[in-house]
Amino acid sequence: MKKRLFQFFKKYWPIFIFILISLLFFYPVFLENKIPLPTDALVGAHIPWSEVKWKGYPAGVPIKNQEITDAISQFYPWRKLVGEFWRAGKVPLWNPYMFNGTPFLATLHSAALYPLNLLYVFFNDYIAWSSLVFSQILLSGIFMYVFLRSLNLRNIASLMGGITFAFSGYMVAWLEFATGGHAGLWLPLLLYFERKMLLEKKAIYVIAVVATYFMIFTAGDFQVPLFISITYLLFGAYLIYFEIKQKKESLKNLIYLIFVFILGIILSAPQLLPTIELFLQSVRQYDPYIKEYFYGLMGWEKITNFIWPDFFGNIVTRNYWGKYGFHEYISYVGIIPLVYVFYSFIVKKAILEKFFWFLLFISLIFLFPTPFGLLPYKLQIPGLSTSSASRIIYLVDFSLAALTAYGIDKWLKSKDTKLLKITFLITVLCCISMGLLRLIMLNSQYTNFTYPTISNLSVSFRNMIPQTVLLIFFLCVLTVFYKAKLVFGGRKIENYFLYLTVVLMMLLSLADILRFAWKNTAFGPIKFLFPETEITNYLSNNSGTSRIAGGIPTNLFMPYKLYSAEGYDPLYPEKNSRWYSIVDWGNTDNLGGRYGIIHYFESSAINYAAVKYIVDYKKDIHGQINSKGDFYKGVDSLRYLEVFREGEITIFENKKALPYVWLTNNYFVAENINDSVNKMIKSDYPILLLNKTPREILGKNNPKYSVTEIVKGYNEIKFNTSSDEDSLLFLSESYYPGWKAYVDGKDSEIFVANYLFQSIFIPKGEHLVSFQYKSMSYKIGIVSCIITVSLLIGLWVYERKSININPDI
Repeated sequence: MKKRLFQFFKKYWPIFIFILISLLFFYPVFLENKIPLPTDALVGAHIPWSEVKWKGYPAGVPIKNQEITDAISQFYPWRKLVGEFWRAGKVPLWNPYMFNGTPFLATLHSAALYPLNLLYVFFNDYIAWSSLVFSQILLSGIFMYVFLRSLNLRNIASLMGGITFAFSGYMVAWLEFATGGHAGLWLPLLLYFERKMLLEKKAIYVIAVVATYFMIFTAGDFQVPLFISITYLLFGAYLIYFEIKQKKESLKNLIYLIFVFILGIILSAPQLLPTIELFLQSVRQYDPYIKEYFYGLMGWEKITNFIWPDFFGNIVTRNYWGKYGFHEYISYVGIIPLVYVFYSFIVKKAILEKFFWFLLFISLIFLFPTPFGLLPYKLQIPGLSTSSASRIIYLVDFSLAALTAYGIDKWLKSKDTKLLKITFLITVLCCISMGLLRLIMLNSQYTNFTYPTISNLSVSFRNMIPQTVLLIFFLCVLTVFYKAKLVFGGRKIENYFLYLTVVLMMLLSLADILRFAWKNTAFGPIKFLFPETEITNYLSNNSGTSRIAGGIPTNLFMPYKLYSAEGYDPLYPEKNSRWYSIVDWGNTDNLGGRYGIIHYFESSAINYAAVKYIVDYKKDIHGQINSKGDFYKGVDSLRYLEVFREGEITIFENKKALPYVWLTNNYFVAENINDSVNKMIKSDYPILLLNKTPREILGKNNPKYSVTEIVKGYNEIKFNTSSDEDSLLFLSESYYPGWKAYVDGKDSEIFVANYLFQSIFIPKGEHLVSFQYKSMSYKIGIVSCIITVSLLIGLWVYERKSININPDI
């Protein structure tokens, strides 16, 4: 038994090492009762939580990293809702909490179909989230190790490649979003299965590639799956022409490669088809965000990020002075791995090693503002032209991790002095750079640099020290090794010095990369995970099926099950965005991009969204709380009544808000959009505007009616109605293709009402009414998925039968 355990550990010890490293990185979760989320930013920077005096924080809750607050405002609430759906046995198709109701699965970022969401079925929300985030670090490292080992690289080299990839800049920067990194962690495994598939032609590897693609496409990101797909095709073509080298079979192998890729897409159709449907009618193409940040292209000066990750300061230490954001451009893989990358470059390259150099080169020319980098934006390529170029850092870091492993493997084989020379050269260049910077700072009176510039340079100088010192240590370690090699060459003791050198190299690398990762990862106290306040309690107890707006930042109302007319998502229907333009400006021309926010509360259009409560506070011109400032325009009118206050935060009740469901006989048919908008915002009384004339003839008198037992379920809204006249029912839920209405179980035609919402005909009497969201694109995707699974099973069965008939195959 002991021998078996020893053999098992001997074979898989790198994986055990990586598990220990992953556990070490996540020690705040296990030992300090924290969660990998910026919960400090939730209560420290967002109203109403920031106005609460939290025990132990008399001066307010300090915030570590305010650039990753999307993790708490988008991704955690969405995953929490996904978990609720799956625990109820329902598919997460519709989100009733944002934008007056919006598609949920189709947004892609919700990662509604991602198989690792299974964690939410077995654990509560915060344990499931922590496990999900932890799994990115663990699986990305293990998969990279397995892939590199399959390329015949040594254990140590493969382990370092896995560590470098798992804790690389991109993977750490997007760790707490649990989307891009999760899509990215599957690339090494995909390439592993792809190579096996092309070399061995077995059905099991076809199934593995297709299944891996399902994981990639459902993980909740757009750019990374695109980069992975390009890499898959390039790597496959490279294998076919440079490793397999069967010229007669090349075209056949290429077709085979592409066919399997298409199967992966079809298997993922339940996610991809609804997303494409939403994208084609979304606000994404009008979002100005990407242009404001120079398309996310990385400035040439930020090439320093690869050597000194905090050269321009760090958002965490509040001394960042670079252009645009900090978070988007984190690309560091470690200074010692970078030394091995340079070593890989100057030493003769293996066949597959050349591919990673090619991939690195291609990625870099699209990352920086080269003609190629600008090309997708000049050509307005769908998807790419609205995405940040900086996300290709993922491929840069992946390539650097692979090249690190190749560099280490080649050095372990040759043990030549080129590594020492490279390390010495890089160390000298770093020291010279620091010396020049220090010289400029000491002689600032003789230069044209202003005081702020000198202050920024001093930040750069300090932040160059850690990596430079690390290089000096590594240089000393190598020097000792080569001295020992000269003295003990050929003797057993030389191997001990080699082992010691490798161990010290790994420890120095780990110290560097873990310090970097800890610095840029927020572990927040669980007690700050959406805690209750008097404001949230009042809204939860009184809003019912009505909506709120203002005050509470977008999406942060979701964990409290508060319905809102507002929201924040890069992908939501364009029509919803135009509704905000109607509210604010009285027309449909001013789209707000990814932020669906009401700025002015004067329009009567708000009433039709069943917005009963407005959360607001007096603010200055910068939006900061100021008792001498003003509320939102319109909030201080007689229409809004103050009903609750907590500190500076006030809840107003909209006295003209309409119910979530109401009935009427009076309607107009809008001739065009402008006609619809004008009538809606100018009317002093509730009106119903339909997109077409109903077949039914209605009486002139408004009905006496009641609506009871309203239940907003999963993808469904149910209630009972009773009326003394045939009438039209108005439902304050966004219309989107896929909604179906039923009256007593029978289909009822849905009209688009008041530009955005829904209406149906209701006969007089008592009825059970049900609105159900049934996405046709999702259904088509499911059918496509089932056909693909059947085909894959058939392929596997056919192969097994062929082997049984002819064992020599």
